[in-house]
Amino acid sequence: MKKIAIVLAVAASMGASSVYAGFGSLSSMASSLSESVTGVSSSNMDINGFFTQAKATNAMFTQSRTALASLLASKQDSDELKAKQKSLNTTSDPKEQAAIQKQIVALSNTVLEASQKDEEGTVAKLSALNVEQKQHLLDSARNFVIASLTARELAVGAKQVGTSLIANPRSLTNTGMSLVEAKGVVGDITGIAKNSTMALVEYPKLFKKAGIEFKMPTSSSDKPTVLNDI
Repeated sequence: MKKIAIVLAVAASMGASSVYAGFGSLSSMASSLSESVTGVSSSNMDINGFFTQAKATNAMFTQSRTALASLLASKQDSDELKAKQKSLNTTSDPKEQAAIQKQIVALSNTVLEASQKDEEGTVAKLSALNVEQKQHLLDSARNFVIASLTARELAVGAKQVGTSLIANPRSLTNTGMSLVEAKGVVGDITGIAKNSTMALVEYPKLFKKAGIEFKMPTSSSDKPTVLNDI
């Protein structure tokens, strides 16, 4: 637990904005966070540990979804996602980062929702990916699954954490977050857990139909893959 706390403290010191700074930013954390971001139930963690893990898990979830979206999007949308990602990587203003991040998430959502509705077209796109793109797809999908599994574990104790915060707001002192921000993180993790079927069921089925073999992680303790831009 002491080792976990140390790693989590390092991640916390980076802040949410840097964790969200792009594919590469979270990728550099993947190996060092593999023990702390995954495989730890919220019931066994302190408040600071819970929120650090929750933010990192949310970042991994967002990063992997964006990577998947960039592969399934039209050339125009894919180029736009990459351009916004580069813009996000080069700005240091927190408000601007948050605004760009929202745009990336919104566009990723649009692309992925469309890909689910047009199953035939999505399978055709997946089948047409080159070797490098398919590997990036599998790496992204792996992290997508791990983040979803981790969120499910964290969500088990999320309600209890939320209740504890209302009873004792001072417990947030070491997290650097306000009560509103903390509630938002709890809501994010709960939302990921409730909507994890895309990662755990729907996309693996599409991969299979496209003839792409995907060895899906079965545990949140599985090591994430470092994602690089393509």
